[in-house]
Amino acid sequence: MMNKGNVLSYILILLIVLSILLPIVSWILSAMGLDCKSLLSEEGWRWLFYNVPVCFANKWTILCLSAIIGLGSVIRCGIFNAKRDIHALYVVLMVSIFIIFALLFCALHPHSPLLSVTGEIKNSPYIYGLPTILIWCVIFLSALYAFLSQRIKTLRDFSDLFTYGISRFSSIIVIVMLLSFIASCFTYIFNINI
Repeated sequence: MMNKGNVLSYILILLIVLSILLPIVSWILSAMGLDCKSLLSEEGWRWLFYNVPVCFANKWTILCLSAIIGLGSVIRCGIFNAKRDIHALYVVLMVSIFIIFALLFCALHPHSPLLSVTGEIKNSPYIYGLPTILIWCVIFLSALYAFLSQRIKTLRDFSDLFTYGISRFSSIIVIVMLLSFIASCFTYIFNINI
């Protein structure tokens, strides 16, 4: 039976191979006369070199990185331990309620700059940034709980809270980056507008 580490390793190798084969397959499909662009053409090389940073570091990879930092901070802060600090939990609950009301006010206020140009919440900066903002609110609340419950005593403890998820789930970050790269290449090759 395969363990989780082996499965992630196989997925990682598969995505690396797919990333290497994708330019070759795009060239073959283009040479066959199909309606697609080749990554190995002059235009393809220019697109690839110009867009590599965006292919790897787009909104999905940033959201994934934030989520992994958030998951790590929640695990590391100790809020799920059997021995909880009730006072710290109460303060975090009060701050959570304040954050929820502040976020709702930003969404429901008719003159909010976070609404779309038409004044709607649909397709607004609020909706676009809300997942990442919520994750960073969770990170802040985790740090607050860890500080109030005295699990953070040194600067090292504070940095460990933020980096625990990255060190524990690093292979997932690489997998998401490769998936993002492959998806960006597919949108270029097959001229898909997302």
